[in-house]
Amino acid sequence: MENCICPGCVSACRNDPGRLVPDDVRKLSRLLGISERDLENDYLVRVSVASGGHTLHALAPAKRKGRRFVAAPGTAAPDYYAKEEGRCIFLDDNDRCSVHEAKPFECGAYMGCRETFLGKPYRMKTVEEFFHRRWRQRK
Repeated sequence: MENCICPGCVSACRNDPGRLVPDDVRKLSRLLGISERDLENDYLVRVSVASGGHTLHALAPAKRKGRRFVAAPGTAAPDYYAKEEGRCIFLDDNDRCSVHEAKPFECGAYMGCRETFLGKPYRMKTVEEFFHRRWRQRK
């Protein structure tokens, strides 16, 4: 995956952080030097992912709106969460990812300036199916 830090790509970090795949949890917790449970409780929210009429939860960085969280870390995000803009908890004051070496999968797979996911045109249904499949396999 190609990395990009142009304003179009970084705007995703400022508005709607990318979701994790299960392997990201281990990588992020190791990078931060905390347990997976602490990572989930202190930095992540559970977000709904639907495919084929079935919904399950994936994990995503918590979003901040000013000084408050759109949904508190360690909780299930409300239905409106995906549409509510908010700054990624891992984005520093200089608009740089503080966990870049272990960033969430979607952050590396999505290129906002090109509207692509894994190098293909971004299609919401296809992306939702991708994350649904990855989190379903975790169970």
